[in-house]
Amino acid sequence: MVDESVEPGRAPGSTDDSGNARFAINLFIVAEIMFFGALVGMYIVLRLGAKTWKPEGFSELAMGLPLGNLAVLVLSGFFILLASRSIRREDPIGLVSWLCLTLVSGAVFAGVQFLEFSRLIEQQLPAQSIFGTVFYSMAGLHGLHVVGGVLLLSYVMIQAIRGKYQQHRRIGVDLALYYWLMVVLVWVFFFGILYIL
Repeated sequence: MVDESVEPGRAPGSTDDSGNARFAINLFIVAEIMFFGALVGMYIVLRLGAKTWKPEGFSELAMGLPLGNLAVLVLSGFFILLASRSIRREDPIGLVSWLCLTLVSGAVFAGVQFLEFSRLIEQQLPAQSIFGTVFYSMAGLHGLHVVGGVLLLSYVMIQAIRGKYQQHRRIGVDLALYYWLMVVLVWVFFFGILYIL
């Protein structure tokens, strides 16, 4: 007797895990938004309580390397959107190409962020000052998320090269998309409050 509840090509008792994975990543994104929200809360409390906030001339530093680095990260957000579109169109070459550009952009952002930290330390932005503590905490924790995203993108790209993803089997690409767009949007907001305001 044949069990009609089993899909052809699937083992009995196996289920489609994409719904669970989407729920998990949505839960993770909510947790990350709460985490970054707590950092923003720290920023607000400390800024309102500080007699002096930024070192003089700090906002002018944003117009150079940090602004260019912001542009690289925003561009990487467009790249991953194009990667997602490629897999929906069954274009594996486009998927790998756009993922590669996203990955390279993320790695460039992380490298430049490290150089920016080194430059700020040389220019006497001490971590012991209130602004320095807030700046290094927020930007540093975001940088760690970028590194995590680069590792995730590396894994997804390897799987894409192996042909794992298709139009209706793309959960890995979608998870990377959600995570990476969160990283991009958080930095756009952080850049505004850390460098500009």
